[in-house]
Amino acid sequence: MSTLDVLAGLTPPPTLQAPEIGFVLYDARNDPQAPDFLPYIWRRMQKDDLVDYYFPGQKDTGYATFVRMMSGDANVALVTVPDDSHQWDKTITGFISWTPLHLGAAEMIVAGFIFFREFWDHKTTDQAARGAFDLWFRNTSAENVIGVCPSDHIVALRYNRRIGLKEIGRIPNGHLFKGKVCDAVLVCITRAEWEKR
Repeated sequence: MSTLDVLAGLTPPPTLQAPEIGFVLYDARNDPQAPDFLPYIWRRMQKDDLVDYYFPGQKDTGYATFVRMMSGDANVALVTVPDDSHQWDKTITGFISWTPLHLGAAEMIVAGFIFFREFWDHKTTDQAARGAFDLWFRNTSAENVIGVCPSDHIVALRYNRRIGLKEIGRIPNGHLFKGKVCDAVLVCITRAEWEKR
């Protein structure tokens, strides 16, 4: 099937299938490979210039914070796709993290996503977001999933809107992006909004 055949209407266009996304709960305290795995993930985040997105201002100094997060400071799940090689660089697309937050009567989750650049194809990241919201809302009693994003991170803000997170407020000069102070954008999806989707 050639592109010309598709354009001429002689053959149907190929369908794009999103990979089957999986989530593997992760806690380095239970992982005998953690001495190899954690430096691997950290180096991969550095190679893809992602450290500053998750740990603002800590690109060169945040490894200890990262290890603490991956060792129980937050709930973490690796986001995976199937690959016959079973190699980390082909099967691990990134990770999600979440921490319960109780404000008055409502239980919430403060959540974050990180995806390695190789997987920035909309299909994988969008499917991962849907799976993450399913995981959070089906397995907790949270009424809201909230996130905090730097106002200057346009790509992340677009992604947040695409997956159903809505801006609910800003904290002036409350964030860093690439070493520059900017507003912190608060984003949220409610259980009711998730159920409608």
